[in-house]
Amino acid sequence: MSKGLKIAVFLCAVMMVLASCGGKTEQKQTAQSGGGKETNKELKLLFPQMIEREGETLAGGTLVCGLVGDTPWKGIFNTFLYEDNPTYEAMLPMLANFMVEGPNHETVDGGYCNMTYDREKKTATYHINPGLTWSDGVPVTAEDIIFCYECIGHPDYTGVRYDSRYANVVGMVDYHEGKAKNISGVKKIDDKTVEVTFIDYEPGILWGSGITYNAEPYHYLKDIPLTEMASHDRVRKTPLSCGPFVINSMVEGDIIEYVPNPYWYGRKIAVDKLIMKRIAPTSLAAALKAGEVDIVDYFRADLYDQFVVLDDEGRTVFDENGKPKLKVDNLDFICNVEGAYGYLGFKFGVWNKEKGECEMFPDGGKFKDKALRQALGYAMDNDGINDIYYHGLRFTANSFITPYHPGFYDINRKGYSYNPEKAKQLLDEAGYKDVDGDGYRETPDGKPLKINFLYMSGSDVAAPIANYYIQNWKDVGLNVALNDGRLIEFNAFYDRLRNDDPAVEMYMAAWGVGSNPRPNGLYGREAQFNRLRWVNEKNDELLAKISSEDSFDEAFRAQAYKEWDENILEEAPAVPTAYRIRLCAVNKRVKNWDIRFVRDWDWCDAALVSDKPAVNTMK
Repeated sequence: MSKGLKIAVFLCAVMMVLASCGGKTEQKQTAQSGGGKETNKELKLLFPQMIEREGETLAGGTLVCGLVGDTPWKGIFNTFLYEDNPTYEAMLPMLANFMVEGPNHETVDGGYCNMTYDREKKTATYHINPGLTWSDGVPVTAEDIIFCYECIGHPDYTGVRYDSRYANVVGMVDYHEGKAKNISGVKKIDDKTVEVTFIDYEPGILWGSGITYNAEPYHYLKDIPLTEMASHDRVRKTPLSCGPFVINSMVEGDIIEYVPNPYWYGRKIAVDKLIMKRIAPTSLAAALKAGEVDIVDYFRADLYDQFVVLDDEGRTVFDENGKPKLKVDNLDFICNVEGAYGYLGFKFGVWNKEKGECEMFPDGGKFKDKALRQALGYAMDNDGINDIYYHGLRFTANSFITPYHPGFYDINRKGYSYNPEKAKQLLDEAGYKDVDGDGYRETPDGKPLKINFLYMSGSDVAAPIANYYIQNWKDVGLNVALNDGRLIEFNAFYDRLRNDDPAVEMYMAAWGVGSNPRPNGLYGREAQFNRLRWVNEKNDELLAKISSEDSFDEAFRAQAYKEWDENILEEAPAVPTAYRIRLCAVNKRVKNWDIRFVRDWDWCDAALVSDKPAVNTMK
C-alpha cells in the first residue's frame, strides 16, 4: 500500500464508529461530507476505548499514573489561573466530572453540576449537586461559581480566560473595567443554583462559551489578593478538592500523592492512594515495562514501535485473533480521537494589553505575503512525518476543525498536502527568487530571507522532525533555522510565545480545541491564546456568524463553520499539520479505565486486581 493511500484509509477510519471493548457500547461519529450530506460508517479502531478487566477488585492499593514531560509542571492548581496542560492533567483527580459532555462534547446532565438553558431568557443555569462538598467539609455553593466569574472578570486578572466569551455575560465588561462592583448578569438563585444571563445568546453557550466548567472555593481563597493567588500555598500546595481525590503531599512539579476526599458524595473510591508522577520521555518505556507506572493516559506515539510489532512499512502487525501484536505482556492499550491538532504558526504582531486585543505589526511583518505562508505549508511532508515517526497514530490535518467534533468536520476539505512543486510555483509568482545563486530565495525586493523557527524539545524524535521540516523548506529554496540553533523546552517555548519574543517568527505547536468547537478563543482578535496575533476583518465576520443566533439552526451552523474554515485555510495565518490519536497504556493489574467520549466513568471507579504491578517478561 502506498504512503498516500495508507493515510487516506487511516483518515477514513478515524471518522468511523469508535467501538468499545467487547462490543458492549458503540459511539457513532458523523462526519460532514461535501455537498452537505452526511455519511455514517462503522469501524473499530486498532485498540478498544476502555478496559473492563475480569477478576476480583482489590480492596484499596496504590494506583500510579505517569505524566510524560521533560520539565516539571508549573503546579498552579486553580482552574482559572493555570495555563499549561501538564498542570491540568496533574489536577484531574480533583476536577473529575464536575460537568460531563455528550457525543459532540456539548454539556449534558450527569456531572456534579448540571446545566439548563433558556434561549428566550438568554440564560444558562447551574444546578450544583446537593451532596457536593469541599475536602475541608464545607459544601460547594453558588458563591463558588460566582467567585470564578468575578476572578476571571476582575480588573486585576492577568490570566488568559477573560475574552469575548466571558465579555458576553451581562455586566461583565463594566465589572472588568472597574465601573461596577459585581457582575449584574451572574445571580445567585439559592445556595445551589446560579443563573447567568448573556448579551448575545449564541450556540457556543451549549458547548461552554462563557461557562466555567469548575468551581473554586470562595471561602478558602477570598482573602487572597488576585495578583498573589497564583503563587499562594493554598493554590500551589494545599488546594481544596470537591472531586473524589485531594492532594495529600507532593514533590513540586514532579509527584503528587492523592488520597480520597473524606467528604466525597459519589460512588465508593476503589483505591487507597493515587500517585501522579512525572516521567521523562526517555524513561517512559522502561518505566512501563518495569511496572513503575500503571497508567500513561497520553502515551507517546513516538514510542509506539517499542511496544507494538510493525512491519517493514511501519504498519501494525496483527495476531491470529485480529488484535495488534504487542512486544510486551504486562500492558494493554486503549485509544480514542484526541481533541487537538498540530499547526505551523506565523507571528503577525503583539498583544496590546491596554486594548485587550491582538495588534498586528504596522508593516505586516515577515509573513505579510500570503503566498509565502501557503508555500511553507505545501512544502511540508506531513504524511511522511506522521507515517515514519508516529506510525499512523497521527494523520495529516486537512482543516482547522478536527474529527473530535464530527458534526462540523468535513472529511473532504482540501488542506495543505505535500506539494513542493506548488510551493515553488507560489514563490516564483510572488517574486521570491534566488538572486545571488546561494540556493536560497531572496524577498521580492532582493533582500535576504531567513526565517527563525521555534520548535519544542521533549522527545527523541523532536530533533529529526525539526530537521526534516527544515530540509523540506530548503528543498523549495527557503532558508529556515532553529531559534538559537536548538530546540526549546516546553515552559520556555510558551513563555516566548506569550511574551511575543521578537526573535520568534515561525513556530510549530498544538492547539487543544476543548469541548466547544467555536474557534473564537484561539483565533479571535480579543483572544490571548491567539499566539499568532493575527487579525482579519473577514475572520471577524465569519466568527460572528458562527456565534449568531441564526446558528441555533443546525444547517446554518454547519455552513458557518464551513465558510470560516475555508477562509482561514486560504489566508493561512497558520497551517494545520496533524490530528492525533490519544493512546493510553494500562498495566494489566488496572481495572476500569475508560476514555470514551460518552461514559459514566469517574476517577473513583479506577481500581486494581493485584497489589503488585505486572512486569514485562517478553524480550
